[in-house]
Amino acid sequence: MKICILTQTFNPRAGAGVFTSNIVDGVMRDRPGVEFSIITGEDYIKPSVHKILKNWFYIRNKIREADLVHAIDGYPYGVIACLANIGISKSVVITTIGSGSIRKLGSFGWRPCLLRWAYRRATRVTAISQYVAGEIKKVLPRLSIKVINPGVDYDFYAGKSNKDGSDIYTGFEYIITQGEFKRRKGYTEILPIVKKIMDVYPEIRYIIVADARDNRPYQKELYALMDKLGIRSKVIIKSGLSQEELREVYRNAILYLTLPVNIDGDIEGFGMAITEAAATGTPAIVGKGSGADDAVSDGQSGFLVDGEDEEQVVEKILSIVDNKQLRERLSNGAKKWASENSWENKVKQYIDLYEKNINTHISRPYC
Repeated sequence: MKICILTQTFNPRAGAGVFTSNIVDGVMRDRPGVEFSIITGEDYIKPSVHKILKNWFYIRNKIREADLVHAIDGYPYGVIACLANIGISKSVVITTIGSGSIRKLGSFGWRPCLLRWAYRRATRVTAISQYVAGEIKKVLPRLSIKVINPGVDYDFYAGKSNKDGSDIYTGFEYIITQGEFKRRKGYTEILPIVKKIMDVYPEIRYIIVADARDNRPYQKELYALMDKLGIRSKVIIKSGLSQEELREVYRNAILYLTLPVNIDGDIEGFGMAITEAAATGTPAIVGKGSGADDAVSDGQSGFLVDGEDEEQVVEKILSIVDNKQLRERLSNGAKKWASENSWENKVKQYIDLYEKNINTHISRPYC
């Protein structure tokens, strides 16, 4: 079996790269005879239409050589896969990830029209969360979508490090969030809540793990908010951590906190950092209303809360901080939840997806 994958990146440190590399590595481990060709946006597609046209024949040749095409995200990769497949008629699977799969899907214009067309043309459409599937079905209610949540590298994150983490964990208790400096991550909403926790427990700190070089204007806004709240000295930005260091920062946290927000269709498709933290035994508090809902088992690995209700969020955080028995129960539940959602288990679903849809291109009208 030969599979051609179109994706943003194959870099295992980036979100789409983590997702893609885990699928590819897992499938090749379980099915050694499977061959993959990877077409990335970095190399062949972005940043312009000119680059796509320049590499169009290369993309079509790779699709022609494959038995099945798997596009990671609807726009642009699902659209490109379906356009390049015209006249070749290979099976196309589109996995919908987040903003690129739903933003302005119901609007006018050539981009949303092409995206709706691609979903209808694809052999199979999957989604990484119930939320993403639901948003697409608001526009295309008859479209069949299979939800396969991303997995977690449980063996790695549950494993022990030779380091004690003392170079990054300095002995104080802290709450953690990991993610890019983007408004959809909800940092603006989190900081006032963290302030209320610090009013009760002045020794608690808040750690953000993110690239300090990213989105400087938004960082400037966040620093201004920290100054206004009087907590700047208690908020720590950790940048450039290795995976081993990140694991230890997760492990030593009281809890993982995220309150995603929908910013004009820019949404959280899932929450892989939540399941990574869970594998280390760190429970999560997650604001409802995004794909991150699927990354926590409410009451087992953490709590789902109304992210707009500050009192409710503060109450849930304090319940974990105050109650060591609850924290231990949630920690054990988080590990169990993560082990059940390992990449090893998720890859089996992708193998089944490939085997059931290979050479089953569905002929549909072009409009």
